[in-house]
Amino acid sequence: MKHPAYRYARILSATTALLALSLPAMAETALDEIVVTATRRATAIRDVPASVSRVDRNDFEAKATRFIGEELRGLPGLVVKTNDQGTYTDITIRGVPNRVHNDTITVLMDGVPFVTGDDEVDLEQLPFGVVGQVDVVRGPTSALYGRGAIAGTINYITREVTDEPLSQAQAGYGSHDWWNAAAMVQRATGDVGAILISAQAQGADGWRDRTDREEQTLFVKQRLDLTEATTLNLTGTYVNTEQGLAGELPTDANGIPVALPGGRKGNWNQDGAGFDKRMWTGTAMLSSAVTDDVTSTTRLHARHANTAGRQGFFNPYDPASGTVNFTGFRVDGSTDTYFAEQQVDARLDDTWRVLAGVSAEQVEAHHIETWTGEFDFGPRFYTQRRNAQTGAHVDANIWQSDYLLNANARNRTQAAFAQVDGDWGDVVASIGARLDRFQRKVHYGPSGSGYGPDPEVTVKDSDSHISPKASLRWRVSDLVTAYAAFGEGFSPGFGPIWSFRNRNKDLNPEIARNIEGGLKGQTADGRFTASITAYQLRRSDLLQLLPVGGSARTINNGRQRSRGVEVEASADLGNGTALNLTYGFTEAIWTENAFLEPDTNRPFDFTGKDVAGVPRHAGRVEIVQAVPDVPVTLRAWADISGDYAYDGANSRKAGGYMLANAAITWAALDGLDLTLTGRNLFDRKVNNVVANNDGPFAYFPQPPREWVLTGTVRF
Repeated sequence: MKHPAYRYARILSATTALLALSLPAMAETALDEIVVTATRRATAIRDVPASVSRVDRNDFEAKATRFIGEELRGLPGLVVKTNDQGTYTDITIRGVPNRVHNDTITVLMDGVPFVTGDDEVDLEQLPFGVVGQVDVVRGPTSALYGRGAIAGTINYITREVTDEPLSQAQAGYGSHDWWNAAAMVQRATGDVGAILISAQAQGADGWRDRTDREEQTLFVKQRLDLTEATTLNLTGTYVNTEQGLAGELPTDANGIPVALPGGRKGNWNQDGAGFDKRMWTGTAMLSSAVTDDVTSTTRLHARHANTAGRQGFFNPYDPASGTVNFTGFRVDGSTDTYFAEQQVDARLDDTWRVLAGVSAEQVEAHHIETWTGEFDFGPRFYTQRRNAQTGAHVDANIWQSDYLLNANARNRTQAAFAQVDGDWGDVVASIGARLDRFQRKVHYGPSGSGYGPDPEVTVKDSDSHISPKASLRWRVSDLVTAYAAFGEGFSPGFGPIWSFRNRNKDLNPEIARNIEGGLKGQTADGRFTASITAYQLRRSDLLQLLPVGGSARTINNGRQRSRGVEVEASADLGNGTALNLTYGFTEAIWTENAFLEPDTNRPFDFTGKDVAGVPRHAGRVEIVQAVPDVPVTLRAWADISGDYAYDGANSRKAGGYMLANAAITWAALDGLDLTLTGRNLFDRKVNNVVANNDGPFAYFPQPPREWVLTGTVRF
């Protein structure tokens, strides 16, 4: 049997030959869309030596995308999972799983990293209502953006401010009493620029019991044209979100749901489970053409977030007990972030170009964690029990509450980066690197459980890492571009603040090394475009969190290999018909993963097993039909996922699905559009199964069929 890399090479060479047969003329296509994230420069997708996707607001609005993360569904190489709708969205890229929560990807807003004090990405803190474009770069990008960019980078770019006078109002209503109201105004501010102001409010009862939601967003962006060559963008956002959480439901050891009163809509979480998030941001970005060959970009950013989360951590269900058990938990956090970056891009001559910069970031966080429930020195760790038939609490009178964390943390990161490009016409080569220096200091105040008090202690650690990158791009013809690239990503492994108390300072940063090759091309008339990438990614010195009582121990252990193919294609079939296709093949395997479970000293060995939660085959098929005489636009798309392993031991593989969706947009009047969207049209029951080292034990049911009607008026 031939090695998979051989098959990938055959696919790439066949695609090159097919596209190169076309005539040497070129029409404007999706490959000409501009992205900035993959190279730190505004570059057409066809010239980016990376696997890149761009999602525009017009596209995800037409699909009634209400919650951040949904706009990424269907992109090749990505797995998007949510607990309850609009909460705890987890993104997996190229089969690289999260350790805790979105800690193997980097997420940016207008090029600024959005990382919490826990070294994680909390997507729901971003002001999704103000996003105009999303860039997705698959593969390690630490040479560009530093820590956390193990598997890829997602950049949420706020709406562009233009001089065009614009007033817009939008209203929507949908299943489960979901509603939305938004307004936006854009006006020129004399001769010096323009301002955009938008406000949005939404709410819903939620499709599961006690999952109501309310959110308000305010966004202001001022563009100031200081000179013909210098532009200053000032951006301010405010987001306030309140969301109820229903939590997991039990399964048996095979991941099959256990029937309980209330069914899939039932809520067995602790009373009042949910989160409150309030955040504001302020960003200044100064772009200047210093000379015809030198440009400068300066970013200054500050944000403040207050978060409160209440939830029960589900315990494996034992039918003989007659109760459903979970651990009562609450976290209150306050985080302040400050970021500064200076970048210079200089063209030295017709061949050489240099991009270089420095950045500094400080994240200050105060976390208090409270645990509530029955406590003993045996199996019950702040356990809250509900009668499996009535849902009533059992023995709530003996619950106790304790602080297990009262910590003030400060993370600091300083970085310097540079890359050099050589342009020889049809061939462009690039090489670069980034040096990151990172430190954390945490003061743990008085806390403790029934096991005894924890002493006050201050813990520090620091490290540094150099991340290299290199790429080669070849313009095969006017229609076809080929590339090869190498990139490295790293994670400092500081992890959540609560796991840092017992820090082993000898831990190494986790490393991911990726090599890939790809083709991007089109036919001469531009009616068919495609990009295809084959890659292999290897992770080493994996940072794993092993549970120890109410805390955890971080270790360097194991290796992972991912390899696969990512395809995006679109075809104009004529008569207003367009066909879009995405496909991802992902083979993610633990090449070394053996450890002892600290609490029980039991050995586990997942070496050679598939990474849980990663389907080998996934993609989207979409067809768009414009009927200009009506005028109506019809969209239908299906998201398809193959089966995947539920747990590390691969004791159960299932979970494949196909979800059918459709939307119809009617330009009812001049300036008025109405869109009716149906999600999960056939009401397919999809479950996100949760597992531990012993196998599946719970699931999050995903939404049933839903309808959304949205109206937008421009005047």
